[in-house]
Amino acid sequence: MSTFQEVYQKYGRKVYNFLLSLSGSEALAEELLQETFFQAFQHINQFEGRCSIYTWLCQIGKNAWLKEIKRKKRYSEISIEDLHLPDNLPLLEEQIIQKEQYLRTRKAMLALEEPYKNVFILHAISDIKLKEIANLYGKTESWARVTYYRARMQIIEEVMK
Repeated sequence: MSTFQEVYQKYGRKVYNFLLSLSGSEALAEELLQETFFQAFQHINQFEGRCSIYTWLCQIGKNAWLKEIKRKKRYSEISIEDLHLPDNLPLLEEQIIQKEQYLRTRKAMLALEEPYKNVFILHAISDIKLKEIANLYGKTESWARVTYYRARMQIIEEVMK
């Protein structure tokens, strides 16, 4: 395996972007990135090689984010002003609708049971292949596809209410 500094240089930006998409906050994504690599460094001996290092780091980062949410209940404290959407939308009403839909989608994602939440986050947000997620769980790719599909359907159903 590479030195830890090489791992950080190779995956740091990608893991940061993953954490930024989860948290919606640059400051929190920075904190989570530091925590992710700290935990990875401390537990490098637990890396079994069943998945890529990037997948493993995203898993650690996702767990740090979920821990932070539970600790501070951030998902319920998010205000519409804290969300960052493009400014080029023509109408304020459209911006508000998009922000509200984003909040509903995020809340529905967080309400998913495991392993649906984890599979959805890893595939949809981190863009990790379903085959690699299946390997992470010791399951078949078919299992990962079905799990992702069911998670997606649960989110859609919840958002459409």
